[in-house]
Amino acid sequence: MYKSKEIRWFKDSSDGAIIDWFASKGQVFETTQPRTDFYLQLGKDDVTVKLREGNVEIKHRIGDVENGKLTPNAEGVFENWIKWSFNADKTDKLSQTIVSSNAYDWIETIKTRIGVKVTEDTNGDLQILPIKSFVDYGCQIEYTLLQIKEKSFYTFALEWFGEKDLHLPEELMQEILSPTQLNFEDSMGYGEFLKHKKLWLGHHFQQDYLRCR
Repeated sequence: MYKSKEIRWFKDSSDGAIIDWFASKGQVFETTQPRTDFYLQLGKDDVTVKLREGNVEIKHRIGDVENGKLTPNAEGVFENWIKWSFNADKTDKLSQTIVSSNAYDWIETIKTRIGVKVTEDTNGDLQILPIKSFVDYGCQIEYTLLQIKEKSFYTFALEWFGEKDLHLPEELMQEILSPTQLNFEDSMGYGEFLKHKKLWLGHHFQQDYLRCR
């Protein structure tokens, strides 16, 4: 079981300033290998079920959501999640059919992700490490290109993990996001994004609901 606190935004266009910041850390889309996730269409905001490379991942949102800001221009929703992950049987025909034929009520989502992990050294100084680094606690900052039904989207997210809560200085957030506008209405988890955008019905970015929190 894995606990995390997350804030995430979705956009239908890329952000040059965010891309440039990650490039300064050696993270670029052009050299990143994409992966494919299959999300079960549950129609729920607080639970997601995902199939990836033979693994099944279930995420459940717990507690109340909290509105907040990373910078004066970046307002969104903080959510707390619990994640369970386990291996699917390699001989399971159902999961093989989902992956090979894009069958049943699963949404194929191709992800190309760039990111870093932020933590502290033994002196309490901030460290920015490659995303695949293993650390006991910290915050993963990521930017992901999504391709769903031949439509592209981008999602920027921060995920805090571990038993110790890492404080990110405002200076770092300004360094990444100072020219970027991230609005409350674009802030949500994957479950809510896939539920309301109705991507499986067409290739248009639809915002067909009124969000009330």
